[in-house]
Amino acid sequence: MDAKERLLVEELCRRATGQVFHERDVLALLILLRGHSAAGSPVRELADFIAHREKDRGALKKYVQHAVAYGEALATGTPGQLKVDPVYTAGVFRDSLNSVLGNLSISAFSTELADDILVCTMSLLQDVRIFHQKREIGRLGFARFAGDLWLSGSVTLQPKVVQLVFPALIVPNRYCARGGADNLGFSGLVEARCTKGSLRLYVDGREAA
Repeated sequence: MDAKERLLVEELCRRATGQVFHERDVLALLILLRGHSAAGSPVRELADFIAHREKDRGALKKYVQHAVAYGEALATGTPGQLKVDPVYTAGVFRDSLNSVLGNLSISAFSTELADDILVCTMSLLQDVRIFHQKREIGRLGFARFAGDLWLSGSVTLQPKVVQLVFPALIVPNRYCARGGADNLGFSGLVEARCTKGSLRLYVDGREAA
């Protein structure tokens, strides 16, 4: 890491620990850390998805592809099993992030701050399209289910047009009102920003209700 790159990373980390940051700061931080993280690690995989929004490889792509294969097996009457665990837990992401920061001699993020960074990452990944053999097989979305926020993967199966939705990433929701049976999503694209000591979610400039 050259001197200018380190200066940028350290400033972004100061903004994060000072709890005055925007999801754009997280985008910049992940892009800068991308080349210094281990291949296949959560930080590398998620930074790759942010950098290249139409994806045909990586852990999230494999996850969506597994859901497609499961749905197609059910449609043909073939027994199948869908693994619904998230691609990465919040704890695994935190360990990956702090490992990169530690290698750069930068102080580790707390559990709460690492969750904030992951929520921003989930927001940044809204509407990413997943491809297999040049065909779109699914998309990523941002949703709230009971006490959790999801980066959800969704696939639409033909010919019955059945939609499967499953959690790719999950974070406990302390950022907006909880979802419920009649409120599982947001009315538009979500923006995450931290301006008064706590990260909050906004839709169309208004705090998410």
